[in-house]
Amino acid sequence: MCLSFPAKVIDVQDSIVFVDYGNGIIEPVLANGFEDLKPGDYVIVSYGMIYEKISKEEFDEILNYEKEINSVIHNV
Repeated sequence: MCLSFPAKVIDVQDSIVFVDYGNGIIEPVLANGFEDLKPGDYVIVSYGMIYEKISKEEFDEILNYEKEINSVIHNV
């Protein structure tokens, strides 16, 4: 099983990318070969590495799914 999380790129320093998972805490991850990243981009992070670059719409959709899942879990 692979754990993956959407994140927003805050800063890029060579092969280290600083991302925010939406909680306001900035964490470093590996660029993993993505050389065109810039602040404001959206990505999927898995095990401390960027796995995929995604659009803002995809980011929002994933967050909405997470909110729906949390709502169901907490109402059971």
